[in-house]
Amino acid sequence: MLLELERLRKVGEVHLNPRNLKTTPLLIRDWRDFLSLDEKTYGVYARTIYNPSERFLVAGKRDVSVGKRLTELYQELLENPTYFCGEENYHCQLQVGEFNGLPFANGWPGSGVALVGEAPGRGGCGKTGICFYRDASGMLLRNVLFALGVNPDFVYITNVVKCNPPQNRLRGVPEGALELLAEELEILKPKATFAIGKTAERALTELGFETVYLHHPAWYVRKGVREPNEEILKEYSGIKGVFGEWTL
Repeated sequence: MLLELERLRKVGEVHLNPRNLKTTPLLIRDWRDFLSLDEKTYGVYARTIYNPSERFLVAGKRDVSVGKRLTELYQELLENPTYFCGEENYHCQLQVGEFNGLPFANGWPGSGVALVGEAPGRGGCGKTGICFYRDASGMLLRNVLFALGVNPDFVYITNVVKCNPPQNRLRGVPEGALELLAEELEILKPKATFAIGKTAERALTELGFETVYLHHPAWYVRKGVREPNEEILKEYSGIKGVFGEWTL
């Protein structure tokens, strides 16, 4: 579950995970080239450094310790998925997922930033196991973060409920999901937590975590927004403020 920084390769302005690529791109200059990679040619996980077996980036001793604790928490999810996800969500996820295991979270525990969404999307995280990845809302989020100067692979991203709900519509949050999220954030101890959508905001508020609310990227997609515009960049700029100018 741990991905060592040393195993990445920097090309142009972005980091690649060689194990995610079916073939190496000839030229990548910046994040636009990175996010435009064709998954049929380069692989489903080509536009992220993560995959189902490498979900937590570690760049130091504290990252390793936190990453191991998050891996243990993920194992708890696998041992009792109906409690933590809800029975109908879990069974839906089994039909949707195209990888071994279940969605959980991914990112750099040391970033200080935690983004919390509602639940995996059917064509995105539900299919790949990587949060906010591959579907329209996921790739809009990644475009926005890159446009703000924040590599989306270097923040920590998770969901309130870890399994894709039927018809992509969450019918309530199971108590087990709240317990799992609370323990996850206690392990992570981020400097700032951002609620991506109302469901995440309600869950985090109920758990007593301070959070900053952001409209879900799907809200912008429904308005016809597919590329970063002034409105969404302004709303999401607080993430840049917390992340700062850190580089790896």
